[in-house]
Amino acid sequence: MSAKPSITYLVVVLVIGILVGAGIGYILAAAPGVGATAAGQLPSEVPIGALIPLSGALSSYGENGKNALILAEEDINDYVHNTLGLNVAFKIYIEDTKTSPDGALEAVKSLAAKGIKVYVGPYASGEASKVLSYLKENNLVTISPSSTFPGLAIAGDPLFRTVPTDVTQGKALAHIIWQSGIRKLVIIYRNDDWGVGLRDAIKENFEAMGGTTTEIPYDPYAAVYSAEVSKLADAVNAFGAGADVGVVLISFEEGTGILSLAKDYSVLMDVKWFGTDGIAYSTRIAESVGDVVSAVFVGSTIYTPAKSPKKDAFIEKYRSRFGIDPHPYSMNLYDSAWIAALAILEARVYDGQAVAKAIPEVADRYFGVTGWTALDDAGDRAYGDYVITNVQLVDGQYKWVDVGIYNAATGTVQWF
Repeated sequence: MSAKPSITYLVVVLVIGILVGAGIGYILAAAPGVGATAAGQLPSEVPIGALIPLSGALSSYGENGKNALILAEEDINDYVHNTLGLNVAFKIYIEDTKTSPDGALEAVKSLAAKGIKVYVGPYASGEASKVLSYLKENNLVTISPSSTFPGLAIAGDPLFRTVPTDVTQGKALAHIIWQSGIRKLVIIYRNDDWGVGLRDAIKENFEAMGGTTTEIPYDPYAAVYSAEVSKLADAVNAFGAGADVGVVLISFEEGTGILSLAKDYSVLMDVKWFGTDGIAYSTRIAESVGDVVSAVFVGSTIYTPAKSPKKDAFIEKYRSRFGIDPHPYSMNLYDSAWIAALAILEARVYDGQAVAKAIPEVADRYFGVTGWTALDDAGDRAYGDYVITNVQLVDGQYKWVDVGIYNAATGTVQWF
């Protein structure tokens, strides 16, 4: 007989981080109405599927997130074994989405065939849109760390998101662009759900301030972007190519192809550029076109986890283990895995619908490395600020450096 209690007696405990002086303490509080209750049908190994982009236009983000999942699995099991004293283990199964809608659907089907019902990911909104019907039809649930398309803000669906939607990022970018003196804006964007949604959010907010926009879509799966970059140069020239003209690039890491061509047009190197969360902190962007980005970019925006000693401790642990810093969406992914695991424990049964019902309350009471993870009525992160980051030459290498922050509550920009 095991010296540990059977999972028949499960005390569901949610971890809420609190700040204690300069360190981190934890309050372990039983969920309301849940004491020593039956665990139900939980298997001895509880699987969580991870739909992440290990290849394609978000591969550097996916590799960074894979590291976060290694830490998440270790930390969750340490908590389950050593704090709760349960003979149950969580196992995260990773599948490559290839940064494509079809790849994401293949990935979730592959994992679902193994009996996996609870997931984290996918990263891209186009991927999330593609898998949503399959999730509904098969009683599955997922928590995405980075899908931001406003059109996926659907109450009661099985897609939850630990990031705010692009309604907020669109406001942030419009304010930053306007404050930078831009009054005429060319938007070049991925012609997919995410790109169109963010384009609309930027356009609406920027034009409401009195600005003028023109838009150039591109096929994110095209081999080259020569025609689109030529159109971009023409659009900037049509605006007069003055100090009040700017460009915003809405891309994933395929944006390297656009930026490498842009440097051949003097008119494009003479205006201010802005980027989004699709390229912010991308090592591929910094390494491939860091010279261009450092020369023309004011900055790129991305949701930034709230400051806390818990976040600092995680960054240090991640850096010590892997030799690099975690991406903000990797921190979201880590917290998504925790929320999924805690929701499974609270549901006391490995069932997609039961877990989906538990996720909002768990997220509302969970303080993770990204801070409080409360969700809105559509199941998306309820609030969050956006850091402004840029590529600069540091010690002979092009690296991302934070240059400002957009406070979503006040609608103001603070430059560092």
